[in-house]
Amino acid sequence: MRPLFHAVLVFTISIASLSAGNILLKMGMDRFGALTASGVPTVEALVRAPQLPAGIVLMTVQFIGTLLLFKWGWEASVVIPIMGLCYVGTAILGKWMLGEPVNNLRWFGIFLIVLGVLCVARSVTPAKVP
Repeated sequence: MRPLFHAVLVFTISIASLSAGNILLKMGMDRFGALTASGVPTVEALVRAPQLPAGIVLMTVQFIGTLLLFKWGWEASVVIPIMGLCYVGTAILGKWMLGEPVNNLRWFGIFLIVLGVLCVARSVTPAKVP
């Protein structure tokens, strides 16, 4: 297993890229939908909605980060729940960039996600890599 610093760095980049990728996909699909509804051909609408490919690239970064963590011997039962922090980032970015409402019940759910991630992170024991 790699040093913890490397794992934390990959987790941080992966979570941030997935959160930003989700927001870009939402923005891109809103734009793409408006363009195609107004009669713009699909290929032209894709070109005029650059948020879509940018979101896909960011989601690919997250996917590669997840694969890297698995390669380093991190367990799926640890990696996937920790990646749940992307819900926190997505909610914050959605409120900030898209003006989406985030009510108290949603914030409470986000708090529970963070609490769950802390429980999972504290349960990590050094992996045995063959």
